[in-house]
Amino acid sequence: MAITQTFDPLAEDAIDLLRCASDDELLAHTAEIEAYGRRVDALRVVAAAEVAHRSRRELEGAALSAQKGCRNASELLQRVTGAAGRTVESWMRLGAQLRGRPTLIGIEGPADFPAVTVAVTEGRIGVDVATAIVTALAPTIGRAHPEDFAAAEQALVTAAGESTADSIRVQAAVWQAAIDPDGVEPSEERAMARRGIRLGRARDGLIPISGGLMPEAAGALSRLFDAHLTPRTAPAFLSAEERDAQSLERDPRTPDQQRHDVFMGIVDSAARAADAPSIGGAAPTVLVSVRADDLDRGGGAGYIDGVEAPVSIRAVGQKICAGGSQRVVIDPTGRVVQLGVPQRVFNSQQRRAIGVRDGGCLIPDCPIPAAWSEIHHVLEWANGGKTHTDNGVLLCWFHHRTIDSSGWQIRMVRGSPQIKAPPWIDPNADWRPATKSRTRLADEIDGSG
Repeated sequence: MAITQTFDPLAEDAIDLLRCASDDELLAHTAEIEAYGRRVDALRVVAAAEVAHRSRRELEGAALSAQKGCRNASELLQRVTGAAGRTVESWMRLGAQLRGRPTLIGIEGPADFPAVTVAVTEGRIGVDVATAIVTALAPTIGRAHPEDFAAAEQALVTAAGESTADSIRVQAAVWQAAIDPDGVEPSEERAMARRGIRLGRARDGLIPISGGLMPEAAGALSRLFDAHLTPRTAPAFLSAEERDAQSLERDPRTPDQQRHDVFMGIVDSAARAADAPSIGGAAPTVLVSVRADDLDRGGGAGYIDGVEAPVSIRAVGQKICAGGSQRVVIDPTGRVVQLGVPQRVFNSQQRRAIGVRDGGCLIPDCPIPAAWSEIHHVLEWANGGKTHTDNGVLLCWFHHRTIDSSGWQIRMVRGSPQIKAPPWIDPNADWRPATKSRTRLADEIDGSG
């Protein structure tokens, strides 16, 4: 159906028109709505910049924000618009770049980004694109040749007509490097000063992580993620039934969750490395304390040294399974009256042997290698299971954490692990040998020939 009239987002029946529109009409209306949105966003930016200008610090008591009982322009805009602080601050930053700068004699000078200013006010580009251009090119103001700067700005504004904001952000970074006579070294020096990783305060059971990585660090980490999260095809030696079973064994985790678990494996592997720095004469060790009564009854919580958020008894059990335990008895006055010896820890020789045998996390299609995996007691130590190669298998952090609830079953047959898929994957699943060791797989191929 052809579009016969312009869509009016302010019409009372606008929502009904969208829901009843044909596919082509819906897409056309979406484009029209975006055009309206760009105009509104431009007004938001201009208005925010004007409020900020009238609230600048040098005006003191005459500042607009002060007259309205607010500390600054950001607080005033938040109260007027109801928008988040981060949002109004982004409006003010962009608006300051698009309006002319005041000169020494009090007259407003030309804008730093005239092409972006015109494109925004005319609704040809949105706030996201304008921010991408301004953020990339602003550091070159005063350093790049004016003609080069103008050419870069105009080229990016023109390209925005056929590109997304993410694509423009990439192109803008290339233009920045091209027109800056000092090259990328000054920005690298600034990045070196700002690099860092911060752990925040616990929120709802998670510890937020923030900061910034140098490009080479981010590149190395990205390649590790890519290498261990890329889907793999079924090996040629599997039977047709096994290939069908593997096709059902899809990872339930989101990409973000998978990256978290890969990162956990990297950290755990680094802590175990022979050349890792020691703390108090021992390798870096996560200390988890839990009351014996809570551990025995399977309830309550454990506490990790240096982390505010408590962890579940399941998490405590995983740590004990992978890293061992030591019993400490404290009397009611707080005195340590008994200190047991560390127990149920697989030593480095056992770990290497199990790694050679299993080759990585035993759960099918899990790409985590042996070096990043933990060792799981198949028969729990509390139930008589021994800390022996015949009772230990490799599981990644995630599959070790969820082994009791996921439905995967593991058993040892004469010291060799076998695995059985949960019913929700294959109701007719049977036990099958489990290994990712290439030498053992080669033996299986030779044996089948």
